[in-house]
Amino acid sequence: MATAATRGHRPHVPKGRRQERKVYFDTEERAVIEVAAGMMGLRFGAYVASAAVRDARSLVARSARAASEAEAERAAPVGLSVSEAQELLDEVRQLRRLLGNVAGNLNDVARHANSTGELAPESAAVLDYVRRTNNKLDTELMTLLRRLR
Repeated sequence: MATAATRGHRPHVPKGRRQERKVYFDTEERAVIEVAAGMMGLRFGAYVASAAVRDARSLVARSARAASEAEAERAAPVGLSVSEAQELLDEVRQLRRLLGNVAGNLNDVARHANSTGELAPESAAVLDYVRRTNNKLDTELMTLLRRLR
């Protein structure tokens, strides 16, 4: 007697499969799936169902692993003393002040451009300063993050 696999079906399950879904494919998608199903020795529907379940299980497993890794990372102790934490907080406050200054300069450029319709001659210098400051902030924040690890 031929088994389910030899007839191109998925293996049977004790209570059967009663959940039916309709799926639509364009011509190219259908052709690719038919080729893949033939390569696996499955009928079209059996291949689609097995591929969907396999990919869904993989996605759920990856998501669960990522969530548990993130939880472990959040729960891990940082290992800073009170004075080190205070120093780190002071550095972050300095970076925030610097960012506030940059935002004020950028607002001045925008206000001038909006009122006159032209960029002020010093606009290029201010925008360059914004870019340099942003790069400095990124570098400093990465340094601080490395200290936390």
